[in-house]
Amino acid sequence: MKKIVLLALVSLLVLPMFAAGTQETSKAYPARNVKVIIPWSVGGMTDVLTRPIASYLEKSFGVPFVVENKPGGGGVVGSLEIENSKNDGYTIGTTSMSTVSAKYVSPMYPDIHNVELISQVITIPATVTVNADSPFKTLADLLAYAKANPGKLKNSNSGTGASAHIYAAYFEAAAGIKMNHIPYPAYAEAITALLGNHVDLTNIPLPDVAAHVDAGELRLLAIASAERHPSYPDVPTLRELGLDVVMGNYSGFVAPKGTDPAIIKTLDEAIAKSMQDPTIRKFLVDAGYQPVYLNSEQFAQVIKDAEHQLDYLVNELGVEFIDD
Repeated sequence: MKKIVLLALVSLLVLPMFAAGTQETSKAYPARNVKVIIPWSVGGMTDVLTRPIASYLEKSFGVPFVVENKPGGGGVVGSLEIENSKNDGYTIGTTSMSTVSAKYVSPMYPDIHNVELISQVITIPATVTVNADSPFKTLADLLAYAKANPGKLKNSNSGTGASAHIYAAYFEAAAGIKMNHIPYPAYAEAITALLGNHVDLTNIPLPDVAAHVDAGELRLLAIASAERHPSYPDVPTLRELGLDVVMGNYSGFVAPKGTDPAIIKTLDEAIAKSMQDPTIRKFLVDAGYQPVYLNSEQFAQVIKDAEHQLDYLVNELGVEFIDD
């Protein structure tokens, strides 16, 4: 009898302890600081869009989301740190198209498939941009000239195999034209060439040409997004004009491989809410970005499509990628 009573007492003591332990292990995430790694410099594209969202998450969860910039190697340093971090949910980071295209530059570079996707938050559409004084008033004008004069249309890019060249090559293939690709060291020089009428057009992304468009120095013939940009509602998409092309950069949040799906879901839902915040949306639009929330599965499809485009450029068009 004493043994039975003793076992009963032990059971009564252990059960509350077990329950407490269960509550501890299922404690709401996050319970402490979350590190947010940005693989690029302060003030860059990804930095600008990450900080307001991190601030929203901090207020939403009541714990600090500490942003750390880890630039170097065109995003390689920070991306590798995300890949190699502990997958407990307390280190997340951001990514962009450059992480997807990195494997075409070197097998030693980060691989987007080595992380868990959380959410996509913006797209940065490529454009078809001409000088404000260009004789090409519409995309139809430009394509008609290009088809009648193969190889004469000069397109400025940010280096052979760099992002703007990739956009131009894909646009060229979709339109069935042949352009003369003129490489420059970076976006700034490529835009300067267009401003000086040394070239006929560029496919550089919207945020980089927007200030010159707003100043009346350049003119947008089209943007390569799925929908019209809210800041330029009169500019048609390439799809509207008969070219099934959606291209450009994008950015989103990722976590180390093997992060608990429940944590991914928690973060994804909070990011989704942040993208409905009118202040954040206005900030992103004013910065030239196109807010586009996609969950992890939808984000994966975007990356799959991007890889398909990149495979086409490499295998069919012979584009060689460089590190920009």
